[in-house]
Amino acid sequence: MTRRGALAAGTALLAGCLGANEETSADPPDGAVASAPIPANPGEYEYETMGDGDAPVTATYVANWKCPHCADFSSGFLGTIVGEYVEPGDLSIQHRALAYTNQGPWMGQDAPRAAEAGLAVWHTDPDNYWAYHEHVMANQGDPSETWATTDRLVGFAEDVGVSDIEAVRTAIEDGTYDDAVRATATAVSQAGVTSTPTLIIDGQIVSALDESAVRSTLDDALANA
Repeated sequence: MTRRGALAAGTALLAGCLGANEETSADPPDGAVASAPIPANPGEYEYETMGDGDAPVTATYVANWKCPHCADFSSGFLGTIVGEYVEPGDLSIQHRALAYTNQGPWMGQDAPRAAEAGLAVWHTDPDNYWAYHEHVMANQGDPSETWATTDRLVGFAEDVGVSDIEAVRTAIEDGTYDDAVRATATAVSQAGVTSTPTLIIDGQIVSALDESAVRSTLDDALANA
């Protein structure tokens, strides 16, 4: 997908995620992802974004807030991508949280709430969004349990210093970003994504866990940008 492209999608058979981190870390995260640069005009971006808005290549990062494989990617290879491609200005990454299939919420009834919370943080305090993202990923509960409650999601935002906690809570409780979360489910399915975490790079769907394929696809996209 190029920077001018747009995700489109409907329903997908998604790979399940197994395992979870039941430990809770009270310390806010640091590292490349937590401190990733964001566009100079973040209010113009509906979905959570890192990197320069004028970067020659844009990737779409499709994840689920309750997926442990996404947490592994987030705490590992994503940081490498940020350091090698995002920080130099070559790549911007848009995060799309997949929380629905055509059967309804995917990975639990609380998955859409987690996705809405992420968007609420982005639109409330974009400077702290990626730290929030990393903090939630580091503190995932069991994916089979309903751990993404409003109180817990708001608590994560408070942990990382989000500026207006009550605005985040209100957005979650009011379902402010429900339409945006459902739009992602449609877009991702139509794009052909069948598992998380996935990257869509210059129209190519790549498993985010396949480091070699991600690197080669990014390099090819940059060479042709």
